[in-house]
Amino acid sequence: MTTLLLTLAGVTALLLATGYWTIRRRYTAAAVAGIGARAGAPLPACDLGGQLMAAVGTPPKTGGGATGSAAGGSGGPVTGGGGPAKTPAPKRKTGGGPTRRSFLRTAWLAVTGISLAGFGGASLGFLWPNLAGGFGSELDVDDESTILDYIRSERSPFPYPAGRMWITTYDPALDPEGVYAEVTDGGTAPLMALYQRCVHLGCRVPFNVGPQRFQCPCHGSNYTFWGEYLLGPAPRGLDRFPLRIQDGRVLVNTAQVVTGPSRGTVLYEEA
Repeated sequence: MTTLLLTLAGVTALLLATGYWTIRRRYTAAAVAGIGARAGAPLPACDLGGQLMAAVGTPPKTGGGATGSAAGGSGGPVTGGGGPAKTPAPKRKTGGGPTRRSFLRTAWLAVTGISLAGFGGASLGFLWPNLAGGFGSELDVDDESTILDYIRSERSPFPYPAGRMWITTYDPALDPEGVYAEVTDGGTAPLMALYQRCVHLGCRVPFNVGPQRFQCPCHGSNYTFWGEYLLGPAPRGLDRFPLRIQDGRVLVNTAQVVTGPSRGTVLYEEA
């Protein structure tokens, strides 16, 4: 979690620094180009003599006994057009890219989107269940002999809260049709794993040693030692998990929930 947050902070800082550097470089170049254009423009010419001649006027020329002005019927002065030349102002270069406002808006939207995506990913990673080695995966419960000794000495199923299960004994001789073969490794395992959750409304079902029954404290559903339905509002027997024995270890697959037996299926004989 800390590594992800540090990564997000570094990416955000890098984006901001890149945006600042790009804007500074672009507008610095534009300013330098404008100053150079103004510095290289020629100064206006100072033609004082031409201006004076234009103000006084040029004397008329005579030729052939007649004045040139009379031939034209006019004796007005001839003015010259020697005024100063005007230099056009240099045009300021404009960049072809986005404006500063649009760039900043896009940068902030990108940074915000990346931050929100990172935060969402971190939240999902924190909230997503880690099924490795916990409920929802195959669990290594304990040694087979340890579980069997506990059941016989305590007259109670073996509790395993981490897997939300009870482990009871299983006798294939009482199940000739293999009703529970799917959850007892083809009927070869001497144990069976029951889901602690009541199939009525989901309450945790404890085991009562006196009557040797599972009795739900919520609405009074009762189940046999094998989790088969006896009475109450429950629609069927307790659900169960597939169990197998490997090298003397009891392995239970809590990722697969097998629906419990229907009402009327009672193979276990109460003591």
